[in-house]
Amino acid sequence: MDNIEKALKDLTKAVESNPTVKSVKVTITLQKPKPNKAKPESK
Repeated sequence: MDNIEKALKDLTKAVESNPTVKSVKVTITLQKPKPNKAKPESK
């Protein structure tokens, strides 16, 4: 999650210093990790 925050802050700095950028849209979709129980065990 820290990496996402850092990336957004870096993006903000880059956009603010570029007068030609009109708008930015960022979509972040987080996916919950699948539980290990869902995997069939191979024996």
